[in-house]
Amino acid sequence: MEIKNSTKNKITKLNRIKTKCPVCKKRSIDPFTPFCSKKCSNSDLIKWLSNENYINLDLE
Repeated sequence: MEIKNSTKNKITKLNRIKTKCPVCKKRSIDPFTPFCSKKCSNSDLIKWLSNENYINLDLE
């Protein structure tokens, strides 16, 4: 099965969209997306593990 050129262009455009790092607001970098660095990635993970960040599922 072959992907048409128009579909390929749409896929690559989506991959190029850059977001800002949720921790420091710098531009995100590919290996760490959505973060800008390993440091920010680890910082966010520590916040989740220490319950600083959580998702409130209280529906009442």
